[in-house]
Amino acid sequence: MAAYNFPGKQRESYELVEKVRGWLDRREDVVEVVDLQDDPRFYYRGDLKITRRDGTVQYVEVKSEPRYSRENTPFMAVERYSSVEKNTSGGPWSTSADFYAHVYADGLLVIMSRRKLIGWIEGELGRDPLSFEYKLVKNETYTTGTYLITRVRVKAALGIFYRDYEIA
Repeated sequence: MAAYNFPGKQRESYELVEKVRGWLDRREDVVEVVDLQDDPRFYYRGDLKITRRDGTVQYVEVKSEPRYSRENTPFMAVERYSSVEKNTSGGPWSTSADFYAHVYADGLLVIMSRRKLIGWIEGELGRDPLSFEYKLVKNETYTTGTYLITRVRVKAALGIFYRDYEIA
């Protein structure tokens, strides 16, 4: 099996992140949405910066799933370690964004409170270290560690802190 190609995956994600940016930009309560993916000053802040009509500024970390739809996977792949070898945090643990979002190839957008998601995952793992399937994904130079968690389970656990939308 060929190693996962991070730069290739990153390029694939741009189209889906742009769809999320456009969808957010059309919301009544939003003044501006800025794509920060290529700005190193915001690397740990999020992929998108939202300015709302009331002046509030919020950040969204977007996980793109260009090869998966709601039909072919019930899962969210939540990266815990971007490098298992270096013990480097990944996914929602690697950002200070307000929201953590998953967008799928078919236009399903899931937006969650990043802090609530982390708290719930860590709580579940504290009770049972085998709460979630854990996958090691070999990249060209490192290995990521990712939890596979069903959207249904996350939605039930997070309640009002989980929302899904159609953006296709």
